[in-house]
Amino acid sequence: MILAVLFILFAVLLLLEVPISVALVLASAAAIAGCTDYSLGLVVLKLHKASEAFPLLAIPFFVLAGGIMSAGGMSGRLIDLARAMVGNIPGGLAITSVLACMLFAAISGSTAATTAAIGAIMIPAIVQSGFSRGSATGLLACSGSIGIIIPPSIPMILMGYVGTMSIGELFLAGVLPGVLIGLALMAVCLLTALAGRHPLPGHRLDLREVGLRLWRAALPLLAVVFVIGGIMFGLVTATEAGIVAVLYALAVSLLVYRELSIADLLKATVDTAKITGIVVLCIGAATPFAWLLTVEQVPDMVARGLLGLTGNPVAIKLIMLAVLLAVGTFLDLTPAMLILVPILMPVAVGVLGMDKIHFGTMVVAALGIGQCTPPVGIALFVACSVAGTRMTELARPLLPYLAAMVAVLLVTAFVPQVSLWLPRLLMR
Repeated sequence: MILAVLFILFAVLLLLEVPISVALVLASAAAIAGCTDYSLGLVVLKLHKASEAFPLLAIPFFVLAGGIMSAGGMSGRLIDLARAMVGNIPGGLAITSVLACMLFAAISGSTAATTAAIGAIMIPAIVQSGFSRGSATGLLACSGSIGIIIPPSIPMILMGYVGTMSIGELFLAGVLPGVLIGLALMAVCLLTALAGRHPLPGHRLDLREVGLRLWRAALPLLAVVFVIGGIMFGLVTATEAGIVAVLYALAVSLLVYRELSIADLLKATVDTAKITGIVVLCIGAATPFAWLLTVEQVPDMVARGLLGLTGNPVAIKLIMLAVLLAVGTFLDLTPAMLILVPILMPVAVGVLGMDKIHFGTMVVAALGIGQCTPPVGIALFVACSVAGTRMTELARPLLPYLAAMVAVLLVTAFVPQVSLWLPRLLMR
């Protein structure tokens, strides 16, 4: 009875377009009040306890660091470096945008920040090079989603909190999957340019120019060394690494590049407060919901249900991936992760024998695809806003990029070493 009330009311509230965080709290409160002997004060207690978790302090710092780096001149230097490296091949500007997103993802950790920072500059240039506006916009949305896989990654911090995993190991586990997604998107760009007979770029590879651009982008790239290196060698926690990233971004933007204005800093601070408030509210709202699922033994029921369908580990993993991809199309990453991880992790670890870090990487990668999938993908909204494009124009151009990302997801899910090699090499 309690599960029926919980899920039906949650679904009805979503259909009525009630905000997800409010729908989670109302459904949980109604289920507790009507079907249990627990006090409604439990909802407030769970909300408060979830929001005071120390690892969550890393989120506002990384969001603020990304905003400062975007406004302070770092993203432009990374784009110049990417263009010097790969701008000479067919589809060079599109490939440049993917590489630029990968580089910026390594210092921002945010899908929205990566998509906005690179898309505003690169989408018009990609269209001029021969790609349709829908294709260019879809490419930037997919490339921007790499921001949550390549470290530092805000969803990886959430995964560490929800699944009680090492955030440092999760960061390292996202490196190879993120690089593979980038390479797969580049391959689609190359094939699209060759099939469409796009004009060859006039730019030629010049090692001296690459060296110059690399020198100009050295300070942004050093941010990666300080953040990931500090966590990897145990010098700082993930939260302390976020503080280091903010201080470093401020120092470079204000004292070296001198491109960050007070207005830019104020806007980055306000945006950080908004994003942090949304994320923490979702975390708090999902906590009583997840608690009810655990109390009602939903993870055990799901495990028994999957084993009742099939005993084949490959089939079970494919079903899990299908659920993650399906949920990611209509539910934002944070509530989806908070709801699904407690349900699926016992199946993955207890039934399939997956390493927790491997499972966490697979979940973030799968839900990351939802960031660029209609109807609620945040990367799509940002890319369409930047490009002045309607989402209906992306339906067909988006498919090859999504197919490439799903192919990498399957490799990540079924080849554990893709995500586990670096953590085992450097931290275990």
